[in-house]
Amino acid sequence: MHSTDKIAILMATYNGEKYICQQIDSILSQTCKDWELYIHDDGSTDNTIAAIESYVEKYPDKIHLIDGKSTGGAKYNFFYLFGQVEAPYYMTCDQDDVWLDKKIEMTYDKMFAIEKTEKASLEELKSGLPCLVYTELRVVDSELNTIADTMSEYQSLDCHKRTINQFILQNSVTGCTMMVNRALRDVMLRITDIDNTIMHDWWAALVAAQFGKTAFIDEPTILYRQHGDNSLGALGINKLSYIVRRVWQKKQIQESMRLGRLQAREFAKTYNLPDDSLAARYAALEGKSRRVRQRFYKENDMYKTGTMRRLGQAVWG
Repeated sequence: MHSTDKIAILMATYNGEKYICQQIDSILSQTCKDWELYIHDDGSTDNTIAAIESYVEKYPDKIHLIDGKSTGGAKYNFFYLFGQVEAPYYMTCDQDDVWLDKKIEMTYDKMFAIEKTEKASLEELKSGLPCLVYTELRVVDSELNTIADTMSEYQSLDCHKRTINQFILQNSVTGCTMMVNRALRDVMLRITDIDNTIMHDWWAALVAAQFGKTAFIDEPTILYRQHGDNSLGALGINKLSYIVRRVWQKKQIQESMRLGRLQAREFAKTYNLPDDSLAARYAALEGKSRRVRQRFYKENDMYKTGTMRRLGQAVWG
């Protein structure tokens, strides 16, 4: 177990030698220096470990390589990292992006502002209020040329819709932009079956929306690199190629909705939510008719953003 009184940046790596040095350098160039970087590798077979160790040797008080066996994927790696570090605040970090120089400063300032506001009226909450802040991204190619000025426009996301109704159905939080406080991290880690989560950032968003507070910074703080080796990436949802391909993806859409209901069931179970909670009722749609599901969406104002997502939900959801 590692401990710090600074912002803990958690980086999950796997075969990232091509871009990881550029990412770490962008963290070292931040205007805010009150951080420590914790990295856990998931069994890289390239020179990722050697690259990390060179930074650990040069910055032993700032950069740490956490031991541990391979976890089997990004979400497991990030949950593992959350459990290995005690800190007042956490940021999650991909291995292949570039952070703009005020990313930490801007995100922490927003976090401080919402915590200060909430503490004034919620002093009785001894354990603190779970808070999450996330930001806009600029989508770039492998050479950092701009593909889209904002991720929200590129993916037709509405990051200003942050109710539990919206987050149960669709996630707009990109993990590499988010900061969570210790209270949220502690609630996140109550889960016992990570298999039933979709991603760590989606789980964090659910916790913050259900039990705490979220905030969005409508300004890019990161160059979100898209390349052939991305584990997860941004989709140009308004591109004709995407639209044509998506029209025929009945099974994929239905599976996506099924996984969302499974995650909602795990969420309700983890936090002992009542049967009439939104998460429990959404999970209970599994196996119900299309008419029942569509009526539920309408009654609870639960609609995905983006024309094609909305159409897919209406036809196959």
